[in-house]
Amino acid sequence: MESRDGRIRVLVADDSPTALRSVCRYLKFEGAFQIVGTARDGQHALHQAQRFRPDLILIDLSMPLKNGLEATMELRKAYPEIRVLIYSQLSGLALREECLRWGAHGFVEKSQMPETLMEEVHRLFPDKSQKD
Repeated sequence: MESRDGRIRVLVADDSPTALRSVCRYLKFEGAFQIVGTARDGQHALHQAQRFRPDLILIDLSMPLKNGLEATMELRKAYPEIRVLIYSQLSGLALREECLRWGAHGFVEKSQMPETLMEEVHRLFPDKSQKD
């Protein structure tokens, strides 16, 4: 469900309160996003996805209860219309490919944010990700 003003509705999941605040702050600044919810772990992300039905879920790879890969696999099965981007401090082509095999639509290295994040968002939402 698209927000009324055309922004991309986002759920952000990260077990680090600092990282969660930072990502949300950046997305709000960017202007093309509406933060509809946050989650502190993969299990909470599943509950929040059911509750808010975002357009996009940004999910950290390393989290308690369910990691980003496990949560992504379940999210994609339950909500195939929701796009999922995994982000992580870890890097590498093999990790990116593993995330895609688990159902993620993309992978972003935290060291490459925000540039790579916006490239991935533009790829996934070409008509909605332009800042006015």
